[in-house]
Amino acid sequence: MTAQDPRLVPPGEHDHSARESTFCRTARDLGLDPDDRWVGGYVDYEWEHLRPVLAAYRIEHAGRTVLEFGCNYGASGIVLARLGAQVTGVDVSADKVRLAQANILLHAMEQSMSAQHVPDTRELPFEGERFEFVIANSVLEYVAPEHLDAVMAEVHRVLRPGGQLLVLGTASRLSPREVHSGRWLVNYLPRAVDRVAGKDLQRGLSPRLLARTLEGRFEVVAKDRWLAARQAVHGKLSLPVRAVGKLAEALGMAPGWLSPNIELLLKRL
Repeated sequence: MTAQDPRLVPPGEHDHSARESTFCRTARDLGLDPDDRWVGGYVDYEWEHLRPVLAAYRIEHAGRTVLEFGCNYGASGIVLARLGAQVTGVDVSADKVRLAQANILLHAMEQSMSAQHVPDTRELPFEGERFEFVIANSVLEYVAPEHLDAVMAEVHRVLRPGGQLLVLGTASRLSPREVHSGRWLVNYLPRAVDRVAGKDLQRGLSPRLLARTLEGRFEVVAKDRWLAARQAVHGKLSLPVRAVGKLAEALGMAPGWLSPNIELLLKRL
């Protein structure tokens, strides 16, 4: 184990073993494989992917109050807590919060992070201007389109003026292939098709809709750091990534609007 390893083992081998057993048992109770990359391995993934993004955008995190909006199993928040932030995670799923809490204990971050169930994120249980930084990692695409404006109004309310909101990993409806499901062209189908299919087909988030909900509340900053973030994560810039950068430059907009995963650093107005 190196000094950079995110898995902080509590004092005493037995204590860590008990925490790990609790995490594994909780995951299995929820029908999940604790050894899955997106369950037990999620913190390791974010340690390798989120940290370079934070550095590329020059985001200060140590000592800041952070809200992980849509915390899932708590991976992004645990990384931020490991880097010195004081983190609160929220999620609409009680089961995900339950596993996030076990994950926080597993990584010995209970002094720096908590997670709580919020059934409706249109009403966050925090006073105004509570947080200095909000991270929304791979979550806004799951917010019902008709609720997004109210959700973003709440994020704006609990973030301090001048505070930052990092949106990343958000599947975009511009992409011909839906990022999470892997389905081709589903992003371009009208929602009326769902009634015929008999189920809600997973789609990305419309950048136009997101832009409307940000208007008057947030402004995009650090537009020039998107390419640096891609290079920091992947080590080199692929031809499609370079093309997105060039197109965005020609249009005078942040490249993160055009990416298959929407990625924006925003400042609260």
